[in-house]
This record gives sequence, structure tokens and C-alpha cells, in this order.
Amino acid sequence: MSWMRFDLGVGVIALGSLDQLWDGIEDLVDVVEVEPQTLWETRFGGGQVISPEPLAWLRSCGRPLLAHGVGYPVGGMTAPNPEGVLASAASARDLDAVHWSEHLAFNVAGDAHAGFLLPPVQTPEAVAAAVRHIRAYQDAFDRPFLVETPTNYLQPVPGDLSDGEYVAAIAEAADCGILLDLHNIWTNERNGRQSVDDFLSMIPLDRVWEVHLAGGFETDGYYLDAHVGPIDPELLALAARVVPTLPRVRAVIYEAVPASLAEQGVAGLREVLTSMHRIVDAPAVSAADGAASGLAVPRPPRSPSASVGRPVSAGTAEREAELVAFTTRASNLLSTPDPGATLMRALTDEARLSLLVRTHPEVLGRLLTVLGRERTAVVLTDFLAASPASLWTDEQGTAFAEWLSTRADLATVLTAYDR
Repeated sequence: MSWMRFDLGVGVIALGSLDQLWDGIEDLVDVVEVEPQTLWETRFGGGQVISPEPLAWLRSCGRPLLAHGVGYPVGGMTAPNPEGVLASAASARDLDAVHWSEHLAFNVAGDAHAGFLLPPVQTPEAVAAAVRHIRAYQDAFDRPFLVETPTNYLQPVPGDLSDGEYVAAIAEAADCGILLDLHNIWTNERNGRQSVDDFLSMIPLDRVWEVHLAGGFETDGYYLDAHVGPIDPELLALAARVVPTLPRVRAVIYEAVPASLAEQGVAGLREVLTSMHRIVDAPAVSAADGAASGLAVPRPPRSPSASVGRPVSAGTAEREAELVAFTTRASNLLSTPDPGATLMRALTDEARLSLLVRTHPEVLGRLLTVLGRERTAVVLTDFLAASPASLWTDEQGTAFAEWLSTRADLATVLTAYDR
């Protein structure tokens, strides 16, 4: 396959409110990236497909489309659901996606769902599992497949592969592309993990076919990959340094949650996209030219074999299961306490409860009115600890309804509200 640098260009994730802003920004958008799972509906007889209305709008944009999965990541020991992989492939096919991608993360450990994307356990055993999972995607659809570099709020574990070694080993063994999320690895550096330059020195830069940029914010001593707000000037400067050194990069995509897109509006998005065009329009930089000009260019990638002889961390699947149990409140135990795990528990809580806002807004409103904010928070924490997590709105809503049916005290509260 022949590749042209920036044959796609600057793009944005197609999330809610983009259609309302489209007329004001379309001249700055070269490519649109789609998260199919956020647009799925269940068709008659079972199976998931992109709803007809958003699919028609996406096709009408007249832009190349990319598919970016958010439901069936490839980074865990438990294989992603085969039906989910096939549905994701079908959606990528419906979009006629130029390429498609998924996260190097995990959200299932055995039979337990995390309800959130969790960082991979970076062992050789996990590398082998990820390669198997990637091949299932590659077999399902013949367009180029990419893996996204993960965010990780945990501290590095002695004996594990470094962030760069982990990604490099997987990309080389699976013969796949890399979606370099610069915001993710910059977030990791800010939170005490491997530096961006060290990370880039270890990965095969010619496999980087797409770059993500986003905004975030500080909270409780951590910088969050929140996809909120414009791109930080420091991250833009980093992208301006790194992107010209990527020989086969095709697209640079801006990520923002729907509320952030709406808040920024046309003027804010135009400013973000214009800043990205300045980066994309810059000439490519070779390692030799970069050295001569004083530009800090990432060193040539090291071979993944650099990790040979490293002590193998035992119990990869067990470590995943422990993290899922902790973040979903099924357990309060961690073999190695890490404040990053507590942060991920809070983020998981927020993600799970946000699904209830969609399915049970009236019930939540009644609880807040009768019990107040603090007592309602206790009630909802009880639910989170007692019920299985899910990434899907209908499943989490059903779990909440079933749990409510076991709480006679809450039934009394809700009945009293009706009176």
C-alpha cells in the first residue's frame, strides 16, 4: 500500500452538537472520525448498527471517514466480545472508513465489566494477548487497523514493560498502525510516567498514521485526559515539534466531548482547527535536518527486543481482575496501593452514574429532592458497589432498576414524593 503524508489532513471527532456547528467549520475540516458505538441501535433480530439518521448525515459531509472504537478495546487478557468486533467491523464498512482503530486498554476481566477504559497491564503476556485481539479485528475488515496509545494514571510497576516498549512490541508483532494520542502520553508524563521523548524514542515512528490532540484539566494533583476545552498551548508546541517528524502520518484529529464542542462554539472550534492546520501545513522534517536545525527530533525507535531478559511480572489476568474489582467498588483491596487507582474509581463512578442520568432522570431528581445531595450520594454509592458495571446505557439502567426493586426503603421515599 502506498502512503502519502497528510493525504487526509485535519479532522474532528463526530460527537453530539458537531452537526449544529458544521456549517461554520466545514472549510477547516478535511476528515471526520466517528465513534460507531456511540451511534449504535439494536436492529430487529439482534446486532448493533449505526442509526440511519447519523449515518446519512456523516455520509453527506463529503469528507473521508475514520472509525474509532470505544467499546471493545484490545489491551486486556480477556478477548473483546467477538460479536462486538464483528459489529464494529460492519460499522467501519458502512462508513467506508479509510482506516479504523481501537484502544490499547481493557474494560473486561474474565466475566467482570469495568464500565470504563482501564490502563493495560504492560507485561509480555499482555503483549501476546493484545496481538491476538488485534488479529481478530484485522481478519474482520481489511482496512488498516491502528491501536491508540493509552492514558495511565497508575505509577509504573517494576518489572513491567515501559509505556513505549509496550506499544512498540504490540505494533510490530501485530503489524498494525499506531494512533499516537499525544494528549494521552503528555498526560502520562505529567502524572509521573514515561516522558514523551522517551516514549517516542521507543516506538516505530513510521507506524504512526494518526495523531489525536485534546484538552484536559488538573484535579486532586492529577492532570486528566478529559477531552474538555481547547488544546493547551504547551501541547500545541509539542505537536508542532513531533508531527513533522512522523513520516507516514495521515491525519491529526481534535477530540472533545459534546458539551465542550457546544461551549466552544464555531469561533472556538475555528481557532483550534486553524492552529492544527498550521502544524499539518509545516514541512516534514528528517532526523538529519532536525539535528542540523536544532529541532529536538525523537531518536530512532529501539527494537522491542530491548526488553528481553526483563523479569516477567506474574499474574497479568489477576492484576486486571483486581483493578476492575477495585474501580467498580466490588472490592476495596489492592495488592499495591496506588492513588491513581482511587482516581480511576472516581472516574468510573462518574461514567456509570452518567448513564443513569439518561435512563432514570426522574428517579434521580426525586432522590435529590427528598434525601438531599449527601444522602443521595450515599445511596448511589451503595448501588455502584452492589451492582455490576456496564459500558452500555441500557444495561446499567436495567441494573439500577433491579437494584431499586430490592430497596423497600427507597420505594417508600419515592412513593412519599408522589404524594
